[in-house]
Amino acid sequence: MAEKEGEAEKVKVEAPAPPVISDQEKDWAQGALTDFNRASYASCLQLLTKLEAARPQDTKVAHNKAIAEYYKSDLKKTDQFRKNMNLVCSQAHVNIEDLDALEDVEHCVIYYNQAVLLYHLKQYSTALKIMQKIFSFIEPMEESLAHCVCLLLIELQLCMYQPDKTLALIAYIENQFVVSTESVISSEKDMKPLEKEHKEKKPVVGDAATDTFRLKLLQYRARCYLMTHALKACKREIKNLITTGGPTLTSVLLKGNLEYQRGNYRKAIKVLNSIPQSSLSFKDTGESPPVLYYNNMGCIHHYMSKPHLACYYLQRALQENEAAMRSLPRADAGEPYSGRPLFTLGSNKRYELMYNLGVSLLHAGRPIQAFDCLTEAVQVFHMNPRLWLRLAECCVMAHKADNESDFNIHARRKDLVQGVVGAGSHRKIILTPQLSKDTKYSCEGQSFAIPVATVEFASLCLRNALLLLPDCQPEEAAPDTADVTAPGSHYVYAAPSNPLGAHEAASLKCSVLAMSAYVALCLGDYIVALDHAQMLLVQPTLSGVHRMLGHLYAAEALVLLDKISDAIEHLNPEHVKELTQMFPPNEKDADREKADIGTEQHKPLRTWFPNSLPTARAVMQYNLAVAFAIRGELDKAGETLKQVWMSKSPGCDIPIHVIMLALYIELQLGHADISRTIVKQHSPQYR
Repeated sequence: MAEKEGEAEKVKVEAPAPPVISDQEKDWAQGALTDFNRASYASCLQLLTKLEAARPQDTKVAHNKAIAEYYKSDLKKTDQFRKNMNLVCSQAHVNIEDLDALEDVEHCVIYYNQAVLLYHLKQYSTALKIMQKIFSFIEPMEESLAHCVCLLLIELQLCMYQPDKTLALIAYIENQFVVSTESVISSEKDMKPLEKEHKEKKPVVGDAATDTFRLKLLQYRARCYLMTHALKACKREIKNLITTGGPTLTSVLLKGNLEYQRGNYRKAIKVLNSIPQSSLSFKDTGESPPVLYYNNMGCIHHYMSKPHLACYYLQRALQENEAAMRSLPRADAGEPYSGRPLFTLGSNKRYELMYNLGVSLLHAGRPIQAFDCLTEAVQVFHMNPRLWLRLAECCVMAHKADNESDFNIHARRKDLVQGVVGAGSHRKIILTPQLSKDTKYSCEGQSFAIPVATVEFASLCLRNALLLLPDCQPEEAAPDTADVTAPGSHYVYAAPSNPLGAHEAASLKCSVLAMSAYVALCLGDYIVALDHAQMLLVQPTLSGVHRMLGHLYAAEALVLLDKISDAIEHLNPEHVKELTQMFPPNEKDADREKADIGTEQHKPLRTWFPNSLPTARAVMQYNLAVAFAIRGELDKAGETLKQVWMSKSPGCDIPIHVIMLALYIELQLGHADISRTIVKQHSPQYR
């Protein structure tokens, strides 16, 4: 929700050229710099042209002329600028791809401008490598360029979802450029590193540029804390930011994001509505205010358990995004990056919005539309394991929307009997061969890789999700030491969302394993299903729901593999002790939640069934009765089923399958009269 910072600009640095330089050339150079700072690019170019004629081999002059020409075009002739910069690199014998060759601090500005270009083209990884090399020259660098280098490096690390490294970098930069040597940064060992108190006792009294630089660092630190959910520390930083710089658009958006993450959704809406719509201009900044507003409103209403309203706002955001992109001139075929300002090249938010819309449609119970949105988003965010899980959830919901209807005996009892044949003493009742109507398997032999909302494609999505998650064994999965997939931190990449902490990644893995077991059972891959269910059950920390599903899926797979005795061990109702859906937090996370929780309580976005402990245990007992019946222990199956039926109450629902199993057992025992009585009782239309 925070406004994206770091809209880096090109820097023109006029440094003294190699000797010998005449007084006339010095005057031209100084005049060009003055004109450039006043945005008089035409007169600046005239002076630079004279300087270039006098010093044809001076790479600084060629570089500054390329920058001035680019600014004169309002940063629109990006392709031409790239060609000019390549010529400058050739003249300076600089190879941008060979970072080890950078040994002269005077060449840093050339590398920096190339990194700025890559940043706006969203080539963050390459740009970050360049900036890390430039940062090694930060101490001898001219101060204004050093400030720009620091801010771009911070922005790139956040774009690469490295909040921990960014916080350490900010602390170092403040030490070097903002805070005096007498300043003290507390480092109490009993506090979490992300939430260390930042006490600046003696900030350097500097000029306006230094003050602006300090405010930027405050904004970046607040963004880091939001990214890592360190909300208490973030609240302190935002307070400092507003106190120091006043309520700017950025600080207000950061505050709205903070309230959103704390669960204070109405406060977040109030903050959003306080922002004037004219505060940003898309053509000037590359950020569309309506897109920001509607997307943020969609996210807030999604977490208020109003997915349909969230879909409305997100669709409005998509419309505004398309309108903003249409307002830009079309690029030429030969020059794809020209014709519009540099900062608008990466301004299309379509894929991020499609991701958000897909998730809201999924929670709204519209899996096919959600699948179409998420299929488009995964083309860009294919390294996000949670996105692959969402795609699989779309497929499973399209396969079977929910199981709550199976517990509505009054509505489902008509499905017990398929029909009647004959009349009089020859009248026969035909029982339905199966109650489940969710066997929508693909019989066309199509590839699993074709993106269609089927359980076959779901298995591929879940395989991708597992590959992208940390592959740690249970005894290795301590929350603070989990493996990483995002480079340089212990977070898991989950763009366009914030990175997943080790705790969230472990919870996500449990969800993926549970769904993998279910999908494998649907596809008849019983050995694979058993493997996933057993892997789920040995995870170091499980929610109550995941534990129940692990035992149920393992038992079903074992039954289908004709290992009834092993299955019965999993179907002990005592395995189900609670039905929490939230992953149990460790002590540190619990303490943080106490400090950060908002006034509105978090609740599951979508209800899950069975939603009571007695109902869950009744399901376990029903499956136990099925296992006894398959093994031929009909009396024991009947007694178990009787216990299930006796547990039926307003607080305990039982599935329609219980009646069908009772019919099966009585028929197997030869009790035809009892079977007829059961049919008459539950299907009165066939009396």
